[in-house]
Amino acid sequence: MQASASNAEAIRFYAEAFGVKRVVLPRVLTIPEIATLNNKIEVETEVFAFGGLCVMAEGRCSLSSYATGLSPNKDGACSPASHVRYEERDGELVTKLAGYTINAFPEGEPAGYPTLCKGRFAASNGVSYLFEEPTSLNVANVLPQLMEAGVTAIKIEGRQRGRAYVSQVVSSFRHIVDAAAAGQDIDSSELAFLTEGGRETSGAYRKEWR
Repeated sequence: MQASASNAEAIRFYAEAFGVKRVVLPRVLTIPEIATLNNKIEVETEVFAFGGLCVMAEGRCSLSSYATGLSPNKDGACSPASHVRYEERDGELVTKLAGYTINAFPEGEPAGYPTLCKGRFAASNGVSYLFEEPTSLNVANVLPQLMEAGVTAIKIEGRQRGRAYVSQVVSSFRHIVDAAAAGQDIDSSELAFLTEGGRETSGAYRKEWR
């Protein structure tokens, strides 16, 4: 169940009403906010560690539903692979979702998976990313702080991913978690070539904007 519960009152309600033992927190909280939250609740918390970001309320992507007619919650995927197409046109790789052109990548530019929120569109000020640039969430460098904040588990985005990708990410995070627990330096270099668009961010966990 995706409820976008991000405060102690909401989490306590689900714990009392449904016996919830662990909650996956939305990707909008900073590390200090997570620490404060963990001090007020008695259930385990899990946070997103690697993979896609979402500019919508968790699990409620109206953009994807509008384009494909499928609900990300009901059908289990944002921008389902059945609606994705890749085409070569005038030396560019064009990505489409349900017939809508999402992006066009010149030769040599890393191509992200076609989701509407990370599309490049033409507007009055030119062609640009209007919602969000293709970037992967990666908490490797802030994992020790998340552990100190009381986080119990991390969540790796694996939907619509191949087995080789999942194996590499999980294996890398196994080493990263063990290093963080032992107080050793963290090496996340193995994850660099798996990030979307060749870029990564710590997202709201280390929020430097207001």
